Amino acid sequence: MEQLTLLLALFVATVFLTPVAMRLKLPYPVVLLVGGLAVAYLPGLPAPSINPELILPLVLPPLLFAAARRTSWREFLDNRRAIGLLAIALVLVTAFTVGVLVNWLVPGAPLIAALALGAAVAPPDPVAATSAVRELDLPRRLRTTLEGEGLSNDATALVLYEVAISGVVAGTLSPWGALGSLTLSIVLGITIGLVLAVGARWLIGKLPGHPVGSAFVLLMPFAAYGIADVAHGSGVLAVVTLALALSRHPDSESAQTRLVSETTWDILELLVTGAAFAFVGLELRVLAAAVPGDLSELITQALAVTAVVIVIRFVWIFVVGTIDQRLAARRHPEDEPVGWRERLIASWSGMRGVVTLAAVLAFPLDFPERDRLIFIAFVVIVVTLTVQGTTLPWLVRRLGVTVPPEQTAELERNLTDRARRAGMQRLDDITQRGDIDDATARRAGHDIERVWQRLGFQGHDPADGENAARREQAARLETEVLAAARHAILSARAEQGVDPTVADSLLRRLDGHGSTPE
Repeated sequence: MEQLTLLLALFVATVFLTPVAMRLKLPYPVVLLVGGLAVAYLPGLPAPSINPELILPLVLPPLLFAAARRTSWREFLDNRRAIGLLAIALVLVTAFTVGVLVNWLVPGAPLIAALALGAAVAPPDPVAATSAVRELDLPRRLRTTLEGEGLSNDATALVLYEVAISGVVAGTLSPWGALGSLTLSIVLGITIGLVLAVGARWLIGKLPGHPVGSAFVLLMPFAAYGIADVAHGSGVLAVVTLALALSRHPDSESAQTRLVSETTWDILELLVTGAAFAFVGLELRVLAAAVPGDLSELITQALAVTAVVIVIRFVWIFVVGTIDQRLAARRHPEDEPVGWRERLIASWSGMRGVVTLAAVLAFPLDFPERDRLIFIAFVVIVVTLTVQGTTLPWLVRRLGVTVPPEQTAELERNLTDRARRAGMQRLDDITQRGDIDDATARRAGHDIERVWQRLGFQGHDPADGENAARREQAARLETEVLAAARHAILSARAEQGVDPTVADSLLRRLDGHGSTPE
């Protein structure tokens, strides 16, 4: 009961400290982390205790699914080279480098156990980076690369992590056997995610929109992770594949299901992430007391790993990224080059967070040097969040790596015009078929203009006085016209050159127009 009370207290702290972070213009994970560190010194506070077997299946699915649903498959493909260099190659290099370093620094940690820690601290956290630059208008290419990296690097790191954990539990690890396990895990995870996506699309179309449809969407990532885990596949890849596959066909969901689902994912992401970062602060003091030996030696080991994690990212992005850009320029000379300012922002966006936390807490209880390795990972989270997380917004403003507001406004206007034209074309088609009279069509047009006006765009007020039958028919027409407008936005979102962030923002406003007061 004490642990449940503590968890609820962390959720409450998240709710109250997040507005404080917004007022201070700081990433909310940083404020919650500092709050956890402060609360850890309160007398009589129960020590946090979590079943390691429940960490990954409960924490990762909602976070991965929420991040993947925000990602555009088209944008992901357009930036696949840059994302691959960060999310696959850099993660592997970081994991193996940290593994070798920890194996040398901590005599009691065998190489395979140190590699598991390396895999856990290798992936930057997409939630931490997003919260740090949420109020800043990063260029679309840079934002897409960072979001795509944050989504894909979890899969790379955690597949490697699962292989390393299996080697620790078995007591030995064959390189060829590890490669086979890795390949099988990847194939099974992707296959399960695709199969579930097909079934989910069919069921979403059959189920009532809300609350049944919303509840079904909420359960899908947990089901994907659990099924993949039972089949010895990658649960992470299953969840990511499911989310990306569903995001390619969002029109299978009703507007109400989509609106409720997105709101639910935002709430879950906030509560889970906030409680996790506060938990890091609470647990850090407990771990420091539990690790035998000199505390200064423990801190030195943790800071050495943190420094290596940060430096490797800088070296990789500036050296390997530059070489890759020069090679790519020979094949595509028309592509705009990536400047040093963008590289610096990308290098400084390597905050570690919830994925690292969940991975190290899931170490088996008999894991070699478990408390020491968890402490090292927690220090990596604390340092990267408090140092990089608090200075990243300042660095972005200082370097001027932002998109002018008028450019974003222009993109929104263009997409809005496209959606309005699609809706009005649908109204014209219905009118030309002779299904409605001209008065009803005019009434519907006026009502739709009022909807756009409530959304912040120009329109005119409708005339009153129509009878109730025409009002009811006009309301049905409004539903059809707005459905056509939503479909136009959803179609545009999958096209090259359309900013998915702008599309999602406009779609949410359009979906929620009914609850907006006139």
